[in-house]
Amino acid sequence: MLVFRSTTEGGGALGIEERRRRQRRQLRDGILAAAREIARAEGWPAVTIRKIAALVEYSPPVVYEHFDSKEDLLLELVRTGYAGQLGAIEKARASSDDPEQALLEMSRAWCRFAFEAPDLYQAMYGLGGVSFPVAELRKEGEKIAEAMAGTLAEALAKYGKEEEGVWEKVTIAWGTLHGLVALAMAGRLPGGEGEAERLAERAVRGHLRAWLDG
Repeated sequence: MLVFRSTTEGGGALGIEERRRRQRRQLRDGILAAAREIARAEGWPAVTIRKIAALVEYSPPVVYEHFDSKEDLLLELVRTGYAGQLGAIEKARASSDDPEQALLEMSRAWCRFAFEAPDLYQAMYGLGGVSFPVAELRKEGEKIAEAMAGTLAEALAKYGKEEEGVWEKVTIAWGTLHGLVALAMAGRLPGGEGEAERLAERAVRGHLRAWLDG
């Protein structure tokens, strides 16, 4: 059971106000953590404000002081997820000076993030019964696509290839990675996560050879 009640003490009006702000931040973080805990155990359709409130040991109206609705809470988690995935992708890009190798590392980072935070990934990409209007999430997703597109453009330039069609190529790679991850998460890929990662790397290598050597 998650309990988020601060015992921090502070003196004076400023100390009291700072303590209240800290308590609100702690409770907000606790509410988000509780939603993820329920999702991991029971799936996103089972997540309700009432269950979250029970887990953090507050009443539902207190949860509504932080989030207007379950959808509002989910959007916050989705934004957190996209930020985390972008960070993993950018770290992978920085791991190699060679853009071709960097793209392979980025594909591995995609799969690792998905399998390490499956609840967030499901919410981000509309799996497990979660859905949002595309417009709500387009900006966050485009940042990841831009990171991949920039690296692919570098690889194409290295081989003297035209950068025309780079976004189409990124969409193909994105669809391949996501498709394999989704199949593994649904239990429909023999070999599970490990096989998804192996096939993802093989597929990205194949795409790169076709695009760079063709």
